[in-house]
Amino acid sequence: MELRDIEIFLTLAEELHFGRTAERLHITPSRVSHAIKKQERRIGGMLFERTSRTVRLTPLGERL
Repeated sequence: MELRDIEIFLTLAEELHFGRTAERLHITPSRVSHAIKKQERRIGGMLFERTSRTVRLTPLGERL
């Protein structure tokens, strides 16, 4: 896992919002989404529960 991907994960875990995470890291929300999806494929499970209104860490995301 690259350092930038770890930074994206940790920031999203704090903000629980893709737009604010992107703004804080000066990247696009799609870059945040792509990085998280890549991490989830690599780990083999969902790190965040996403709905149109909320983002929450899953138990796997909390352990990471």
